Amino acid sequence: MSTHRASTSGSGGFRAVGQKPPVPYQRAATGAPPEGPPTTVGEQAARAGWAPAPRQSPAHTPPRGQRLPGTGDGRALTVLRTVAYVLTSLASLLFIALVVYGYLLVQDAAQTFPRLFTPGG
Repeated sequence: MSTHRASTSGSGGFRAVGQKPPVPYQRAATGAPPEGPPTTVGEQAARAGWAPAPRQSPAHTPPRGQRLPGTGDGRALTVLRTVAYVLTSLASLLFIALVVYGYLLVQDAAQTFPRLFTPGG
């Protein structure tokens, strides 16, 4: 005897004998009318009543639409940014110098050994 049978929900899945089918989200009663269009799919589902109730924001985050006051970067980040810029610039210059040096080496080898660098052959 089989321990599984086809689901009657139309999903094509299987469930154990005696197991209840999953219950979809129940529509929630919405109190206040929404302000503006929904910004996310979750918000759209919540407004339609097919999503769990939204959780409250943590205490350290500002309310929606507000920003925390800027605190400035400080000296350490400014120095770090400057060092990163200088090192990146030096690395770029070194790469360009190596490419030019490699090109000059190939040209010198072509003049020294012309039979190795013949065009078309």
